[in-house]
Amino acid sequence: MSTLQAGRVKRVLIFSSIGNAAVSLLKILGGLVSGSTALLADGSDSVLNVASAAIAYRYYTRSMKPPDAKHPYGHTRFEAYGSILVLILMAVTFSFVGFMAVDRFSHGEPERVGPIGIAFALVSLALNLMVSSLLRAYGKGSQIAVTESRHTSLDVLEGVTTLTGVTLGSTLSAYYDLAATFVILGIVAYFIYETLRELQAQVVDTSPPPEVLKAIEEEALRVRGVKGVHSLRARAVGGRIYADLHLEVSPQLSVDEAHSLCDQVERNVSKRLGGNVDLTIHVEPSSD
Repeated sequence: MSTLQAGRVKRVLIFSSIGNAAVSLLKILGGLVSGSTALLADGSDSVLNVASAAIAYRYYTRSMKPPDAKHPYGHTRFEAYGSILVLILMAVTFSFVGFMAVDRFSHGEPERVGPIGIAFALVSLALNLMVSSLLRAYGKGSQIAVTESRHTSLDVLEGVTTLTGVTLGSTLSAYYDLAATFVILGIVAYFIYETLRELQAQVVDTSPPPEVLKAIEEEALRVRGVKGVHSLRARAVGGRIYADLHLEVSPQLSVDEAHSLCDQVERNVSKRLGGNVDLTIHVEPSSD
């Protein structure tokens, strides 16, 4: 990732923290004033967004550090680690919100939600839309920014659900407000499940798509003097690919000549795949 793009991702993560802080205050204040459980649940998620955006910024910054003696393959996995911390925070927070909603439901029909809650829900939804759009537009190329973008996009869906629940809860019955709370809990649970499934690919060193492996092999074979390629394998970590392969060359080549071929293969592969490849090559004599 370029320095310019990295700086842009950092700025949008900072803006996400500020925007979510404003949204969380609005929702929690609206929930307390109107008596809406849905607004309180949605506000709790927004408070969580402030914490998760701070975590995202911290671990995105660490992931961009170059390799060192302790981390010779770089710090890319810190993004996955930060994403997991965000999910843990979500699970803990919404366990308490769920308990609160169940407790309120078990005590019979609560009082109707105050109409002022509708105004709070509308303003909060508009702010959510703005933050989500910016994260989606400027967070491309970063796993943790993508996680934050999806999280904030869910806030938009939660905001629509909250607005519906508050409106019906103030005009018809408070049970609609409680129903909206349980819908929000379901949305969050689904988000946690989907994000964990995506993070699994990074944690267990999943191979990149077949077309990526094919591109590496094709670029290696294009270099004049390369007789064959085998034992190609790769793993995708964040936005980077780590690959190694065996390169067959003529046994008559000198060490310098074989090394030059390897350099050319690395340049070709890097150019085709956008420079996000760490390629390790083992040279061996061809059988013919």
